[in-house]
Amino acid sequence: VTNPPIDPFREKVVMSLQCPIGPEANILQPSARQVHRLWLKQPVISISDLEVLKHTTHRNWSTHILDTTFPASEGAAGVIPQLQAICEEAEKASSKHEIIILSDRFVGPDRVPISSLLALGAVHHHLIETRNRMKVALVVESGEVREVHDICVLLGYGADAICPYLALELAYSLRDQGVLDSSMTDDTIFQNYAQAMQTGISK
Repeated sequence: VTNPPIDPFREKVVMSLQCPIGPEANILQPSARQVHRLWLKQPVISISDLEVLKHTTHRNWSTHILDTTFPASEGAAGVIPQLQAICEEAEKASSKHEIIILSDRFVGPDRVPISSLLALGAVHHHLIETRNRMKVALVVESGEVREVHDICVLLGYGADAICPYLALELAYSLRDQGVLDSSMTDDTIFQNYAQAMQTGISK
């Protein structure tokens, strides 16, 4: 919090939502590795952008997808063991991959999603404790992310980028049903959504 508060509209020339993601080099030892990262214009990414990250070979990088769902048959008792398993899997993945995606895409009749915030926070702090957090980017692919507040909280809990796939797919569906302008492309819908999120984050 600043006093006086920052005006994101009048002071946008000195504000940026650009997000460098990927392994971070030691800032106390200047080297070319410090700029060998992916730079996103803003933290909200589209479904197609996420697919690119999933299959990227940029600088021989690779991506690991963490399933943040667990069997519904285990009930509430299955949450803690699954969180522990996710953290251990993330730790192992950090030694082989540069991007880790926490995804609830595997949700279904038999699998229940863990809160993306809970899963992200657990993984983020586990990697900090094991001194592996700076080795990887943490990207969240979640169906529960819809509003500016959702985005801001995830960023505060350690997310490097976020793909709110369900919100985008819902907008695409409304377009196809004629509720939204049928001339809007997927990219136009995403750009409008992303701009709204950027404005909210800046505030």
